[in-house]
Amino acid sequence: FYQNGELIFEDARVPHANVVGEVNGGVKARATDKSEFGDIELAANALGICDDAVGMAMHFARNYKRAGKLVIDHQLVQLKLNEMYMLTEALRSFVLRTAWERDRKLPDLGNNVLVMNYSQEVVQRVTRANMEIHGPEGCTMHARVDKLVRDAMVWTHLAGDTVQRVKVVKRLPLTTGG
Repeated sequence: FYQNGELIFEDARVPHANVVGEVNGGVKARATDKSEFGDIELAANALGICDDAVGMAMHFARNYKRAGKLVIDHQLVQLKLNEMYMLTEALRSFVLRTAWERDRKLPDLGNNVLVMNYSQEVVQRVTRANMEIHGPEGCTMHARVDKLVRDAMVWTHLAGDTVQRVKVVKRLPLTTGG
């Protein structure tokens, strides 16, 4: 997931409703844009990692037994799966909202930066829960589970120090009445 390769799409057909920004304008936009688009991109990447972790955990829980019953029948596993799904869907909503605001050139209320802060916490919690669900598999961890956890830990460095990034909140405009 995390920057493991480059995708090049030639003659790809994208529905107009799904086009973000100007067609063929990505390189130009990245070179001249001083906003936090990279944060939205990385948050979306974190969302992909979360989706994979939830899918892996669900597959494992539905197909493997522990203590004589399916893993999914254990209450603690159910709680972990529920939290993983809830956090992933909340991140999806935040990423989509932030991208929607940016695509419509709405005033930046700080979501561009906050979505990265939130994605850092979510991707680490979701991949950690996936690892815990797979944990008693044996002596060695499943390679894909391990990779997702390592990819998630990169977010600590990509997002910067959490304390420094939370300072952004001081610069955010107040959007609620009161």
